[in-house]
Amino acid sequence: MNKLLFLFMLPALGFSQEDIERYKIYPTENIYTSLKLDTATGRIWQLQIGLGDDVDRVASVLSDEWLVDNKDEWIEIFKSRRETWLKDNPNATQEEIENNAPPTVEDALKGTNLMLPQNGRFKLYPTDNMYNFILQDVIDGYSYQVQRNNDEDKRFIDMFFEPSL
Repeated sequence: MNKLLFLFMLPALGFSQEDIERYKIYPTENIYTSLKLDTATGRIWQLQIGLGDDVDRVASVLSDEWLVDNKDEWIEIFKSRRETWLKDNPNATQEEIENNAPPTVEDALKGTNLMLPQNGRFKLYPTDNMYNFILQDVIDGYSYQVQRNNDEDKRFIDMFFEPSL
């Protein structure tokens, strides 16, 4: 009986991981414009399809800023700080290194609360205003207003809700 129950649940388990794509396309009310979301970092592009020439097809950056921490950048920072200290203190004893040197990358990352990229972390939700969307960090609860527009000066992304932790 238990094996039979497991077999019935198996298809449900296979479909339980939804929205894990790295990039998703969201339609807008403008039939020629869609938004491309990097679900891991929160970066967004505005895509416009064309009817004729290649000139009509445009991909514009709406937000190129990572809304999460880039672990690779942090690793380079921690590594560089430690290497610089060790280079500046070539005769340091093991005790001096343990007490005064910047931490190793592993130790430094243990002590941080990095918000790391993860597929499916960000989702876009339309609003009643055809130019505005809500970008939601579904892991940490941060919410952002996203405004798309053909005019570059009118495009933006801005945090408007920071969860109290």
